[in-house]
Amino acid sequence: MKVNVVTHNLSNKSGEGFVVFSSIEMLKERNVDFVISTFSKPRENYDLPVRYYLPFNFSRFDRYQRLLVWLSARKIRSDIYLNFTGIPIPLSSRGIHIIYGGASPFEVTKYSRSLFWKLYRFPFKIALRFLRNETKKAKFVANSFYSANTWKQLYGIEAKVIYPPVDVEDFFRAFHESGGKYILTIARIERGKFLERTIQLSHEVGIPAVIVGYLSDTKYYKELISLKSKLNTNISFVLNASKEELIQVMKDACCYFHPTPGEHFGIPVVESMAAGLVPVVPKESGAAEIIPEFTYSTLEEAGSKVKEAYIKHSSKSYEMKEIASKFSKARFKEEFWQYIINIYNNNKK
Repeated sequence: MKVNVVTHNLSNKSGEGFVVFSSIEMLKERNVDFVISTFSKPRENYDLPVRYYLPFNFSRFDRYQRLLVWLSARKIRSDIYLNFTGIPIPLSSRGIHIIYGGASPFEVTKYSRSLFWKLYRFPFKIALRFLRNETKKAKFVANSFYSANTWKQLYGIEAKVIYPPVDVEDFFRAFHESGGKYILTIARIERGKFLERTIQLSHEVGIPAVIVGYLSDTKYYKELISLKSKLNTNISFVLNASKEELIQVMKDACCYFHPTPGEHFGIPVVESMAAGLVPVVPKESGAAEIIPEFTYSTLEEAGSKVKEAYIKHSSKSYEMKEIASKFSKARFKEEFWQYIINIYNNNKK
């Protein structure tokens, strides 16, 4: 068996990247021959068999790179294509095509609220129309029921649901039953994450907040700093933090706030739960199916839920930890491998 791991950008600095690297680890453990296809050269050297289309790193236009990685992946004949872009690029004619991921990036509310996002997504949506035939041939594995339902609405397909891996064992080290000085938010520093909501929420409820994330949009970061000053809010940023730094920050948090609607899962939500924190998450998201009692639709409702999460931290901490334990990396690797091998064996009959 030869497997082609298809990912638009090979990086371990995101939840999506953790899924990819966990899957690579799964293949290594089972001595599977594999190669990785990316659109551009990875920023870092991971000592892995990588084939790319652009001979330099290119970080812009993330959504379109998910389409263009096809230029690299199509050149390598494989028995199985493990596609982590979430996009049905045409690979089924070359081998078994398994797509793992979340809801289409543009089929969620956050991308339909401004002219900028409407213009940005328009060519992408046109391109998706030409890929509908591939949806009838590929196998879809969704990272949440939210994603599965979105794919069903978009493509008319039924997807298998396998929740993504979360490195819960490490974050158990941040577990605490009570106390905490601030609201915690974990997300890349980029406009689509709506981090201004964390600042506004902190201002409204009068509780300090810490935002931890990889800096990918400097202009947006400066706008957040400006908003912080304007509201005179007690907000701290921890940029490009290591896992150990993140764990230390978690130890002093009182609850977690996820500001991004429309996200298909939200791995930081489970990471925070492993630390015993109660997460407050958008109703329109995959995370809502994990912790439905602490969901919100408006910022005002979020404020009320954050106050409740703050009060219930001590009584809910062990429950949060128990829920988080169900999302371990070992569970994901076993479940995903069994799915892959069953598809492979059935295809040989």
